[in-house]
Amino acid sequence: MSRLTLAAVAALLAVCMPAAAAAQRAPQPVTVVRAGNLFDSEAGRMVGPRDILIRGDRVAEVGEALAIPEGATVLDLSGCSVLPGLIDGHTHILTEQRFGEGLSVTAARDQAVDGDIDRTLLAAARARAYLEAGFPTIRDLGNSGRYLDLILDRGIERGHVPGPRIYGAGPGLAPAGGQLEPQPADPHHLVASEYRIVVSPDDARAAVREAVARGAEVIKIYPEASPQRTRLSVAEIAAIVSEARRHNIPVAAHATYDAAIREAVEAGVTSIEHGYEVSDDTLRLMATKGVWLVPTDPSVDMALDFTTNWPVQPPREEVERHLRQGRERLMRAHRLGVRIALGSDLYFPYSPGRGAGSRGTMDGYVEAGLTPAEALQTATWEAGRMIGDDGLGVIRPRAWADLVAVEGDPTQGLAPLRSPRLVMKAGRVAAGDADACGG
Repeated sequence: MSRLTLAAVAALLAVCMPAAAAAQRAPQPVTVVRAGNLFDSEAGRMVGPRDILIRGDRVAEVGEALAIPEGATVLDLSGCSVLPGLIDGHTHILTEQRFGEGLSVTAARDQAVDGDIDRTLLAAARARAYLEAGFPTIRDLGNSGRYLDLILDRGIERGHVPGPRIYGAGPGLAPAGGQLEPQPADPHHLVASEYRIVVSPDDARAAVREAVARGAEVIKIYPEASPQRTRLSVAEIAAIVSEARRHNIPVAAHATYDAAIREAVEAGVTSIEHGYEVSDDTLRLMATKGVWLVPTDPSVDMALDFTTNWPVQPPREEVERHLRQGRERLMRAHRLGVRIALGSDLYFPYSPGRGAGSRGTMDGYVEAGLTPAEALQTATWEAGRMIGDDGLGVIRPRAWADLVAVEGDPTQGLAPLRSPRLVMKAGRVAAGDADACGG
């Protein structure tokens, strides 16, 4: 064949093959969900009965008394309230730190004793717990070995195991020592197996590119890495944020005290994780720059559960006193206009499970002073905007078809979330009974 003939054949194939593939592609399933009461996550209120038309994995239309397309499956949830799929914006699905165990010991157990396979199998069980609790999306922020979070996400996406979609970070970008306790020696390279140590601004930019190339959808950084005393330099933080912006990827900053928080905010990070000791001046700057605060504060019941294996379990009053400072910080941020997104940061054993811990963190927000509707917004509208996917945390055309159905009105109290009747992820029922909410 001549070059001209080959070019003509190639052009013909380019036109014909997509059409042939489209002809062979199975039609998208069509589902109509009849919601008894719908939560508008952007407005933060229930808006009454609505029909939700779903084509494939996305919402196509939302309205009242929609026409039912021929061949559509109808899910009658008219006896329930329907919310967008919930989002936990700060998880550590690949690790669990036991009582009295230093993080370096946890890392040694994860890496050398259990190993990547066992660690990932345990994470798969936690993934299912998040999904069944009503969380079809999580943002996982490190302590996940060498990109095990992204490997697990791929397995979930391919249908090998059930679980939420994971917006993973891979190893967090950290100063020397990572977040492990100071160690005179590290012969087994525990630090390098959990963190990407940054040594200069140029290296910081390279670290971002490495994470993006592996598939990371958020960059986790440690402006300070308590309990370590080391810190990233201002220039290193700025380089990370600049490179992440070039790749259109958000940056989540672990920062617990005011100086480190302010450096991260001034550099332009997307979110501050924890922010325990933050001043009003820094909170005002966060509000001005649109930086989210992710308060990783448990409810009282969660904190009491954490202490069940302590030699002496503290009384409820002492636990409430311990939580008071964090709750005051959350409400200061809220009053000053800082955007709040849900993040459980659950990496301790919690008897009800990981997804229940995410719900319990929302309970803690209400105990601090948010209304139930505001707490729901932290796990829907706000978390979706923080992640940067307009299809998350909302029920509207072109959004992901992620739904949670519960009995009662969760804007009047979050108790209905403890027993979701149905969970849908990307247009498919992932948990629950489609007949549980019939009118």
